[in-house]
Amino acid sequence: MSLAVLALFMILAAGSAKINKIHCGAFNYYDKSEEGSGRGYVLLKDGKKIYGDEISWKSGLVVKDQIKVDGEKYRIKDTRGYFYNGQYYGQVGANYAKRIISGKLNVYYTEEMVTVSSTNSRTGVTTFRERPSCFHYVQVGEDGDLVPLAGQKDIIRFVKDCPKAVALIDLKNGQIRKALRRNRNYLNDIFHIYNGGCR
Repeated sequence: MSLAVLALFMILAAGSAKINKIHCGAFNYYDKSEEGSGRGYVLLKDGKKIYGDEISWKSGLVVKDQIKVDGEKYRIKDTRGYFYNGQYYGQVGANYAKRIISGKLNVYYTEEMVTVSSTNSRTGVTTFRERPSCFHYVQVGEDGDLVPLAGQKDIIRFVKDCPKAVALIDLKNGQIRKALRRNRNYLNDIFHIYNGGCR
C-alpha cells in the first residue's frame, strides 16, 4: 500500500470517527413495539409520502446518495425516512437508521463496519481490521432530527422529565451492565416508560 493511499485512509477514518459508549446489543433491536403494516413509502422533508411496492437505497463515495421508489429516484438528503416491510427507517446523514422504539422519543440504530488500526511497538508494523460498531440515535417527536445517543448522560438528558425512567439509568456502570444481563429490554424499557407517560 502506498504512503499516499495510507494517508488518505487515515484522514477518512479520523473524519468519520464517532463517540459511542452504548455497545451493540445494549438495546433490543427486535422490540415488537415498532412493527407496523401497510404499503411502503418514502417520507420527504416537506411531509409528502411517496408510496410504492419496491424501495431500495444506496450511498457511498462512488455512487449518488439516492433512494428509489418503484424506480423513481430521490436524493437521500431530501427525505426524512422510509417505511418498508413493516419497519420504519430514519434518515441520518447519507444513510438510514432502523427505528426500534417509537413514541414521544423515537430510538434508532445503525450498524457500520469501522476500521481500527494497531501498531506493534516492537516491529512498527501497523495492522488494520474491521469490526462492527453500532450507533444509536434519538428523535423527539416525528419531525425532529436524529440526535446521536452516545451514553448514559445522553439518555438522562432525554428522559429527565420522568423520574421513574431517570432512576433506571442513573446508576453506576456495573449496575447497568447487570441490569442488561438480567433484562434484555432494560434500555428499551426506559424509553417505553417515558413514552407511556412515565408509568
